[in-house]
Amino acid sequence: MTAINLFQRRIHRRSVLQLAAGAAAVAGLTSTAAAENPTVETLVPNAIVSGPLRSIVEKDAGVTINDAPFQSTPDSISRLLAPGGTARYNVILAIIDFARQPVLGPRAGAEKALELDLTKIPNAKKIADIFKKDTIERDGKTYGLPLFMGYNTVFFNYDQVPENDPYTQSWGALFEDKYAGKIGWFESPHQMMFAAALYLGHDKPSSMSDAEVRDVGKFMISKKKNVRTIWTSFAQCANLFATGEIVVSFGPIPVRAQLEEQGVHVTNAWVKEGVESLVATVFSGKDVANPDKSHAVINAMLSDAYAKELPKVSGYLSSSAAGGEGMTEEQKLKAGFGIYTGQTKHHPMPLPANLNTWVEAWSAVKSA
Repeated sequence: MTAINLFQRRIHRRSVLQLAAGAAAVAGLTSTAAAENPTVETLVPNAIVSGPLRSIVEKDAGVTINDAPFQSTPDSISRLLAPGGTARYNVILAIIDFARQPVLGPRAGAEKALELDLTKIPNAKKIADIFKKDTIERDGKTYGLPLFMGYNTVFFNYDQVPENDPYTQSWGALFEDKYAGKIGWFESPHQMMFAAALYLGHDKPSSMSDAEVRDVGKFMISKKKNVRTIWTSFAQCANLFATGEIVVSFGPIPVRAQLEEQGVHVTNAWVKEGVESLVATVFSGKDVANPDKSHAVINAMLSDAYAKELPKVSGYLSSSAAGGEGMTEEQKLKAGFGIYTGQTKHHPMPLPANLNTWVEAWSAVKSA
């Protein structure tokens, strides 16, 4: 072997050893990072832990988020109440009017959510006064904190559905014949039947009798022939609009925000019967393995950085006083701030006492 070959062989061996050492160091760093940033399970709309919002939360809380598929508040509450549900999710989101009672349970000591230590959530002090009534509390203890406000209404593709169409500004766009075959409904008995009830003239749908609920169900069965599909996720709804399969749909605000970002010509109606208004609260299952990380994630979601980014990404308006900073009046109105100023007619969605009847009626609609 020549001196040159021997030298090259030594260099090659040295390089391999250096690369191996480097790989080991990277692996060590990755392992350390993984140890420092445990995975937390969340059950929230993907839109509120996507893009820059995810980065803010993961960095501030020192976690890696694994977000389970979110469908609706009733689904979230069902998962919480299911066997093992109180140990599964570090952060769960639900509409406060629906969630308060099942989260607290029938009496002290029966709570399904973790008691929150507010010294570990210093950003809770930034929650605007208007939202403080939406805290889940019992006997001076806190179990859930308001995160954002929003609304549900009618969405439509304004290239195919004119804004001056009488149906455009009514929940009737989801039921009547004009857009038959191009209508999307949401797989959520509470929210969909609530919308139908408003269209039929019920000013307080959650107070309907069993007979009235069944009548709403019969009406929906008669109109189901006009429906293209009943979608089950926000992503599915957005895709149906983007492909042109539907031009009108029940509309949660994050879907509109996503479609606007994609350049799809969709907007929301301020329906004459009143939009469904909501305040979402976040809480943690009471038996989760790492409750400190639950606190850290909730604290990050109430930070100034998250509050300012939330309406840009999701369309929701943060409960933090910092949420409206830098927003124009037009942007605030679009985010639903008019619900609190009296500019927008709206209806909160409390839990119906006869929810089982609602579920039965919806099951009949789906199977018809």
